[in-house]
Amino acid sequence: LVANDRSARRRLAGIVAGVMVGVALFLMLLAAAQAFPERSMRSSWASTALMPGLSEQSNHIDLRPDHVLTEGELAVASNVDVVDNQPITVLKVALPESGTTSVKIPGSDIVPKRGEYLASPALAKRIESLPADQLGDRYGKQVGVLSPEAVEGPDSLVAVVGTDLETVAASEFYIPPQVVTSFQGIPFENEAYRIATIVGAIAVLVPALLLVGIVTDLGAAQRAERFATLRLIGATPQQVARTAALEIGATTFVGALAGVALYLAMIPVAAQITLRTSRFYYSDLLRSPVNAILAVVVTTAGAAAVAWWRTRRADLGPLGGSRERTERRPRLISLAPVILGTAGLVSAPTVAHQDSDLTIYLLPASFLCAMLGLVWAGPVLTWWVARGGRAVAHSAAQVIGFNRIAQHPRAAFRAVAGVVIAVYAMTVFAVAITAAAGTHDVTQGGGHLSPTTLAAMPAVSDEGTLSGTIDRLSAVPGVTTVTVGRISGDGEQDSQIILEADKAEALGAPHVAAHDGAVSISTRWLYENAAASPSPVSTEALASARESGAPVILVGTDPASPGAIERARTCLATSGLALGTAPTSPSSIQALEGSAMENQFAQLGYIGILIAAGISAVSLGVSTVAALLGRRRVLGLLRLVGMPAATLRSMVSYEAALPAATALVMSIGLGWLTAWSLIGGVSGRHISWPDGGYWLVLLACLALVVVTTLASARYGRRMLADSTVRFE
Repeated sequence: LVANDRSARRRLAGIVAGVMVGVALFLMLLAAAQAFPERSMRSSWASTALMPGLSEQSNHIDLRPDHVLTEGELAVASNVDVVDNQPITVLKVALPESGTTSVKIPGSDIVPKRGEYLASPALAKRIESLPADQLGDRYGKQVGVLSPEAVEGPDSLVAVVGTDLETVAASEFYIPPQVVTSFQGIPFENEAYRIATIVGAIAVLVPALLLVGIVTDLGAAQRAERFATLRLIGATPQQVARTAALEIGATTFVGALAGVALYLAMIPVAAQITLRTSRFYYSDLLRSPVNAILAVVVTTAGAAAVAWWRTRRADLGPLGGSRERTERRPRLISLAPVILGTAGLVSAPTVAHQDSDLTIYLLPASFLCAMLGLVWAGPVLTWWVARGGRAVAHSAAQVIGFNRIAQHPRAAFRAVAGVVIAVYAMTVFAVAITAAAGTHDVTQGGGHLSPTTLAAMPAVSDEGTLSGTIDRLSAVPGVTTVTVGRISGDGEQDSQIILEADKAEALGAPHVAAHDGAVSISTRWLYENAAASPSPVSTEALASARESGAPVILVGTDPASPGAIERARTCLATSGLALGTAPTSPSSIQALEGSAMENQFAQLGYIGILIAAGISAVSLGVSTVAALLGRRRVLGLLRLVGMPAATLRSMVSYEAALPAATALVMSIGLGWLTAWSLIGGVSGRHISWPDGGYWLVLLACLALVVVTTLASARYGRRMLADSTVRFE
């Protein structure tokens, strides 16, 4: 009954393929969602978990100058170092005076003493692959390797460095030095990323599940004809409904099993996605078999139940689908979900300022309501537009096309529902991405600081140690310029660095006549790669800066000398000069900005856009074929009574284009509103116009709709070229 000819077998194969893709995406998204908090727990114990206010555990306090460590405490300070423009999370630890502590380092039984360090597996490999003067000598003697379960992923570079209490106290990272009694990570860096994770998963999951629903409707008209045959030979409505449930249930079961296999095959590819410091472990994405079992059971049972319910509700008679039935008029109540979702999104930024805890539930719930509300509201809007078009129609194709849409608004919208939801998700991703800070461009020449120039700020100004460090740096192979500048000014905007004019010119600043031999340049030259605009300073200003200004060591390296910048970093780290932060360069600042969580989430947003675009293409193709198959008999009757082929093509084009145009405008507008609400409710930032990539993808989707419309008209004519109609 189900697969007695080639077309029926192709239809079943299409259902299997669609269910397979949907189930595989669902399992991958579920695994990633479960892995996110675990990865954060593994990575944050060495940095974020030490920030006061982010953990509910009272296992840390700020390090005070007069604090005396006990054997149950450890002084720690987080920092970020760089090697080959890849960030290294550095945790400096200082033991009590007794030399022992009960505090355990995650992933190791050893607490490094002064001059010792523990390395993550990836960092240990990197140290082995580089000369010692580039990285191996930077932290001292390696006394152990952290277990993989203690770091975020296989590429994470983490070092736990033993040092003294004074060095820990002198650290000036954005996380202040702490005294800890235990290390404990947190599942999310903050609630903003938790909300973003939930919303992102929903935005990709709903189109995937909608795809499953679309493909199970493939060939519904043919099934109705076959079921009518069963009714004609005496089958009861209950028996027909059970047959429909068995057909869809069995087909969906095969597709779900294939989806599990596809999910397992996709794990090595999906694990290559980098988030924060590393790719995923395979075990992160290979979750409990219970997930796969539940996905197969729920998908199969849900599809079978829907098929049974629809068949019973259709009440097929012995004459089956020979006469088309008009759908029930869409009701205004169908607009309730999208109205509720929109109201929640509009109010989210205001609610976030008053009750941030409520925002965690309000934003995902409103987003889900708005997204699903599009599916329910689509037929209502399609019906309204069709009625308006019917009132102004002035051709046979328009009259028939608009009337058919008004009689079957749900079926008409169902053909484009997949692409509508996907465009909505794409718009949310693309607009929300614009709030990410991004990275500063690294420009060489034109007055910009050379990308291979290091800048380091000593935490303690010891002239003797500073002079010795300058001499050691000057002797490092590949180092071309070493100088000490002085910071003047109180604020970040007006702070200046004063240094010798010839040294500034050697590091990339333009030449300027300085009679006293010194120039003043904005510190944005160092930290934002801005073009320098030097201005001469007097001898008195230079002397005053040397007396009271904070020192900055600038080290120019030869980009043609391999490893020169890493040798300079290692020399600074081993000079005995206490540095508040790790040395930076324009290129390393860009790398650190790129590894920031918001920029990493922006990269995931681009992946979400591509997935949504792919789902929209598949959904539109499948639903278009299903719509043509469903209208085959009606189109055949129209040809039978003499409708010209050109009129038939125009009518099919109107039926395909009108729902898409109506719903796409709504989905794009609601997508902008959703992104504004998410960004305003989560971070209080502002959105802007998406970059060119979004518009290209959107144009591709619109072009896909146009091509599908033309192909529908062409295929409709070919399909009816030699057709025969029952009961003609």
